[in-house]
Amino acid sequence: MKIINGNHRYSTKGAGDLILSAVLTMAIILSMAGCKKPEPARLMVQVEGALFSNALLSIDGKQVGKLTKTLITANGKLFIDDMYTITLPPGHKDIPSQDQYSGALDSLEIKSGKYTILFQTENGRSLQINASLRSGLNVIVYNSDQQVLRLNDAKMNAAPGSTVMFP
Repeated sequence: MKIINGNHRYSTKGAGDLILSAVLTMAIILSMAGCKKPEPARLMVQVEGALFSNALLSIDGKQVGKLTKTLITANGKLFIDDMYTITLPPGHKDIPSQDQYSGALDSLEIKSGKYTILFQTENGRSLQINASLRSGLNVIVYNSDQQVLRLNDAKMNAAPGSTVMFP
């Protein structure tokens, strides 16, 4: 369509092309950037001490894994999940003065949100943690000898058999 105004001619065809071009440009930009999904929560678990060093780990009632138990004896023998692995050389810096137990679950990826996390031993001892896991890395560390539980920057006492709540 052409509009004549005195000696000037105006075309609306160019305006339609401009709008179409802007819409297509925005569509391309949005498709390249996409709608960004929220980053998932990653959970790492570390237990220091014998109790819960090989616990089953459940989240919201579903078993999601078992901690890998590591034992370094006072004479330098290293056991992983009760299997002898190696003897550390005498005087090695990692040989403890008394047997040292630990357990670990390296990484578990889930949606961020509120969860009930349960450590449970084969003989029925347990520790329940109610916590909100945020996007990114979340680290739970439990020292069974001192009965201290940490989740990221928060820390509290947690006796076996108890339920603890983190904000």
